[in-house]
Amino acid sequence: MRVALALMVLATACGSPVGATGSTAPTAVATSPAACEPTSSRDAVGVLTANGVFGVIGDTSTFSAVAMNERLVIVHKGAKEQDTLALQFNSVGNSSPATSVFYGVGARARPNPWGGYAFEAGWKPIGFAGSCWRVIADGQDTGLVLFVRP
Repeated sequence: MRVALALMVLATACGSPVGATGSTAPTAVATSPAACEPTSSRDAVGVLTANGVFGVIGDTSTFSAVAMNERLVIVHKGAKEQDTLALQFNSVGNSSPATSVFYGVGARARPNPWGGYAFEAGWKPIGFAGSCWRVIADGQDTGLVLFVRP
């Protein structure tokens, strides 16, 4: 009986977030860290982007050993000083203990190819070795995929 209960709890914890819809659920499935393909397409000015509206300055992957101290720099075309982003990171393939991580960040003055402001998010909340994440910003799927290397 205890084993069955433990398996039910484990299956529930590893499942999709309750109430996930097509716009917030990961669309890619990774079965192992090697299957995770972080966003690698760059626009004409060098920003890593999947949709031309949200992007990453720097890299879309980092090593778990340095995730605590690294910044994930997200840019949004037309961002202004007073803007904030509600970020949601959905685990792709459930390769981490969390299925989703949520937090908000405010725009900071940081000149970049898309403007004068960027959002400095931390890698730390998603810094699980071998984990793969899909980025949702203000409820919108950005198409960005991040990978935390072992």
